[in-house]
Amino acid sequence: MKAKLDIFALPSKETLEFLDKIDNWIIKEHRDSANKIVFTFSKDVPEEVVELFLKIRDKIDLPLSEEFHVES
Repeated sequence: MKAKLDIFALPSKETLEFLDKIDNWIIKEHRDSANKIVFTFSKDVPEEVVELFLKIRDKIDLPLSEEFHVES
C-alpha cells in the first residue's frame, strides 16, 4: 500500500502581505451574489492600508470582490 502524499502550495507574497498588514483592519466580511468576499474595514483604517489593499488585491489567493467598504 502506497502512502498518500499531500502537496501544499505556499501562499503568494501578496497573500502573506495581506495577512500581515491588512487583515487586522477588517471588521466584517460577507459574500456577494457571485460568491466573492466583500470586506468592511474599520473606520480608523489608515489610508496606506486601503491603498496597499487596492494595489495587491488582484494577486491575493482569495476570491475577492471589487467591492469593499470602510465603516462609517
